[in-house]
Amino acid sequence: MKFTQYELYDLINRPGPLWLANVDLSEANLRGVNLHGAILHGANLGEAFLNNAILSEANLNDANLRMVVLVEADLSKSTMIGADMNGADLNGANLSGANLGGAKLREAKLSEANLRQTNLRGVNLTNASMHGANFSGANLGGADLTNAKLTESNLRDAKMIKVNLSGADLRNSVFTDADLSKSILIGANFSKSNLGGADLSDAKLSRADLSETDLRKANLTGADLRKSFMYMADLRQANLSGANLFEADLGKVQYDKSTIWPEGFDPQAADVVLAK
Repeated sequence: MKFTQYELYDLINRPGPLWLANVDLSEANLRGVNLHGAILHGANLGEAFLNNAILSEANLNDANLRMVVLVEADLSKSTMIGADMNGADLNGANLSGANLGGAKLREAKLSEANLRQTNLRGVNLTNASMHGANFSGANLGGADLTNAKLTESNLRDAKMIKVNLSGADLRNSVFTDADLSKSILIGANFSKSNLGGADLSDAKLSRADLSETDLRKANLTGADLRKSFMYMADLRQANLSGANLFEADLGKVQYDKSTIWPEGFDPQAADVVLAK
């Protein structure tokens, strides 16, 4: 059902958590509205304006949030399982501790968004723009971030097992101690990023740009690094046992006596530099 402006005003100004399951609020102007704890399961909020709105601890499971504007909105600890958020504008939004398992966020805007400790398992973030976003401690297991833009983002301690970041732009980002094991990173651009202590075991990194990347103490066992560009990367104390370095560009790569190379690899014959 659709609401008139008067009905909408009356509804959202009632005391206590609101029950708005399955209601049609598409294209509604809800800027700055307080919907803390509201039940919006299955609601239609497509193309609605919710800039600076408070939706903390709200239930938005299976809601239609296509092209919704949630700039700087508070969605902390909310649940959006299976929600359709394709094309949504969430720039600067607070989604810390939220549950977005299985949500659709294709081409969504999440620049400078706070996604600390957020559940993003199985989320579709293909072609999403997330410059400067904070994903520290987030769970992105099995998520699809093909061609996503994550420049200057914080993914420290993030759980990214079997994530797909093929063709993603990850320059100048922080992945320290992140778990990227078995991930698909074909053609991804990690240039000047920090992957210190990251788990990249069995990851597919063919044709990836790892130039000037900090890979100290990284676990690269069994990683596919064929034709990757690793110019001036730091591999001190890294473990590359079983890795495939066929036609990888290792120009001026730094290593030390603790670096573990694949069996048969001769660092003296390669253009790598032993750090003092």
